[in-house]
Amino acid sequence: MQAAINPSATLDLGGLRIGRTLFLKLENALLVMSGGEILDIAVDSADFRHDIESWCMAKGHRLSAVLDGGDHARVLIAKGGSDHFAHKADWGITLPQDENGVVRIADWLIGKTGEIAPKAPAYFGLMPRGAAQETGSPEYPFSLNFKEQIWSKPIAKLYEEAKSSQWNASTDIRWHELPKLPDFMEKAICQIMTYMAENEFSALYIPGKFISKINPYYMEVVLFLATLIADEARHIEAFIKRAMANGGGLQYSSAITQRSLYSLFIEEDYLKTSFLLHILGEGTFLDLLTFLEEYAPDEVTKSIVTLAKRDETRHVAYGLAHVKANLTHNSGKIAALKDAVFKRKAYMDELSGESTLLIEALAIVAGGADRGEGFKLGLSAVDRLKDKMHKNRIKRLIEVGVDEATAIEISTVHTPNFM
Repeated sequence: MQAAINPSATLDLGGLRIGRTLFLKLENALLVMSGGEILDIAVDSADFRHDIESWCMAKGHRLSAVLDGGDHARVLIAKGGSDHFAHKADWGITLPQDENGVVRIADWLIGKTGEIAPKAPAYFGLMPRGAAQETGSPEYPFSLNFKEQIWSKPIAKLYEEAKSSQWNASTDIRWHELPKLPDFMEKAICQIMTYMAENEFSALYIPGKFISKINPYYMEVVLFLATLIADEARHIEAFIKRAMANGGGLQYSSAITQRSLYSLFIEEDYLKTSFLLHILGEGTFLDLLTFLEEYAPDEVTKSIVTLAKRDETRHVAYGLAHVKANLTHNSGKIAALKDAVFKRKAYMDELSGESTLLIEALAIVAGGADRGEGFKLGLSAVDRLKDKMHKNRIKRLIEVGVDEATAIEISTVHTPNFM
């Protein structure tokens, strides 16, 4: 009797008659309640008592009472069976406000991470964290179910930066201002753009491969990686357009480049991939973009690499924070990361050397000539670039927790493909 006096939920059906609409509302009202809870229904009359009673019997519920409410009737139904949902959905939540009392929903949606469990709940499906999931939903075969496997502390900040930093390769590049370059210089730029597009395909496909493995309970990571993929798609578009813009066209893809990218593509461990791609690969790519910023023969080409560099800096920041967090909790993982680098080296050693086409193109751009003293100066600049890449790799490795001796060893054997 006490349960009937204190119903768990109420439902006003007004003047609804027996039919599909009434039973749909009854079904849904009881669906989200727990077994044994009482639903208090208000209707204009109790004429349909027998219909409701028959429906309750068919559905496994119990008609507890029909009460006269004067100008209406109250029907009390006790929900039967087990709970359909492990918990109730949120309602009436308090959103954060600024000093003027304005709700800052733009910041809250992704920034409110709250207490995120170290392991995703069992049977968590394709839904946002916090939604109430009905029992009997399928179990998805996510393999990345632990926070430490994927998390980066500044992930919400990085996601916000990614949204605000989007650019359009068609409209934000002043293509009409691209000057006509000497054939040898244009050919070098086209070769470099071909190489860069190749590497960006790798940086697009690899995160895409892992997104479907990440439990959406950690939705911030999934959303950030989606922006990363969008970034790489835009880079590919911009690099291809630059290769085509002056009539030069895409150039040659070397076996050493493809072999290097393949060795990265087949890695199945997410931490190792993050280490190889974001820290060693894209970290080194940042130095290449800085080099091209300095030596770009025209402002249009410079603007392309500058915009791409801005995005890549964000990608590297995620990798640094992600790997650092892992090594902070378990320094023993350094050995596994080192092993991944040396396995990649062993694979690469079957085809030694570097892409000579790329090196020549970089030397031409840096020296402003394809022969003579200018070309020699360009080669020297490329050598300095390699040395800078090596030193910066060591710095990044030390930053995430790798000891200096191991950092030097890992950087030394990093792929000659840079990425």
